[in-house]
Amino acid sequence: MVGKLLTPLSTAAVPLIYGISHRMLLRLGATSHERRLAGIRAHYYLMPARGNGQLPILLLHGIADRAQTWSFVMPRLTDIGPVYALDLAGFGLSGFPPGQRYATISQQVALVQAMIRDVIGRPTLLVGNSMGGWIAVRVALASPELVAGIVLLAPGGALLRGRESWEPFLQAIELPDKRAVRTVLRQMYGRPPLPLYFAGEGLWMIFRRDPVTQFVAAIDERDMLYPEELRSLRVPVAMIWGDADHFIPRESRDFFCTNIPNARVLILPNCGHMPQQQRPREVAAFIHDVARDITGTSVNTPSQSTH
Repeated sequence: MVGKLLTPLSTAAVPLIYGISHRMLLRLGATSHERRLAGIRAHYYLMPARGNGQLPILLLHGIADRAQTWSFVMPRLTDIGPVYALDLAGFGLSGFPPGQRYATISQQVALVQAMIRDVIGRPTLLVGNSMGGWIAVRVALASPELVAGIVLLAPGGALLRGRESWEPFLQAIELPDKRAVRTVLRQMYGRPPLPLYFAGEGLWMIFRRDPVTQFVAAIDERDMLYPEELRSLRVPVAMIWGDADHFIPRESRDFFCTNIPNARVLILPNCGHMPQQQRPREVAAFIHDVARDITGTSVNTPSQSTH
């Protein structure tokens, strides 16, 4: 009986969390925009630059997530330049490619390229978590002239041993029942925030939507990131890893660090797969260091009182 009573609350919790973070972003000075890009109705947030910051930043979320995942990071970056957070195709408030119910990696790459060309208008620092990191690498490989640098937070897409090495991850995110949600949350966060435990029903529904299930079913090894591709990157690369991340294969960190040997790397203790949510201060400070290396000028460290 208690479980039945809690189900409507759990289902409503995710929209409530998203609504709160949306209002928080607007109160902090973000604006919400829609524009057709690469044939897709795309939604993004923009926080204007403070001071003389000129380096634009584009934030890319992971699978089953949305732009609001960056709510605690965006306000800390505006002294670097204008900060954009994009809902990838099929997620958040962005639409699908015409005639589809999911987007491939190549379609997401085309969306990000159009976002930089048509909205931002100059080379951009890409910051991507998980699938967003995978997309950021693909954009940097395909269009290095659009990319000032990339910061990867627990990036996905490593070839490893092919699809076989990703099977445990793919099976985990299938979430065959609602009890599996708690297992995935522990893999992602170590110690998940309490509100997410109450949002289990809503999270299960998100992972069961077409943009996730059809994307996973359609993954092609040719879309994965190969060692020689990482070694051919011609833009500055930096990476953040949580040492308590059990969501993606553990070999992923070695794969990226071995094949991008000159990358700046930050390992966060007691942090899982979502550093932008779990350790926003450290993430923002690290991005400031990367931006300083790219621009050759100093930017102010974000205030520790920013929330």
